Amino acid sequence: MLANQVRKALIILAVCLTVVGCDEERKQGCVITETSPSSFAYLSKGNKGRIELVAVDSTWEIRHYSEEKLLDVWTLLHPVYQFDCGDLTGDSVPEILVGVIKPTRYRKEPDKRLFIFHLFKGRLIRPLWLGSRLGLPLIDFKVERDSVPAMIHSWERDTDGTSVEVLYRQQGFGLKYVKHL
Repeated sequence: MLANQVRKALIILAVCLTVVGCDEERKQGCVITETSPSSFAYLSKGNKGRIELVAVDSTWEIRHYSEEKLLDVWTLLHPVYQFDCGDLTGDSVPEILVGVIKPTRYRKEPDKRLFIFHLFKGRLIRPLWLGSRLGLPLIDFKVERDSVPAMIHSWERDTDGTSVEVLYRQQGFGLKYVKHL
């Protein structure tokens, strides 16, 4: 009888430790490290990966690797001025942010745009948001990775030419304004 009680106590203890371990893993989320201006290493749900931007002839490629194995490639046909990664959705999988210079259907002059990609099923690079504009014309951006989900810190050009700093969160289809800095 005492052996059964000890066995039950050990099972309960094992279950509790497993749950606590899962909570710790969930809190850690996705750890992203910039290894160079065009490469990010990440640890997500126990998987190690790397996302990099590579110039290929007159195009750019976003490449996704897992344990040094190439999983997917996405080709960009426009000049790139910025590249960053962060967990914008809070799902412990990194999103890829690329600043491109291109015209749009309604704005024929090439200007800075923000493209956001996600890793579909943790492997395949797919568009999440291909923005034509934020609140104002974009100057630059970076990912603030100190929160989950991460936020986008942008520098935008006001109508009088001054720079405005804004924080956004990814939400559904597009970005949600958080605050001016």
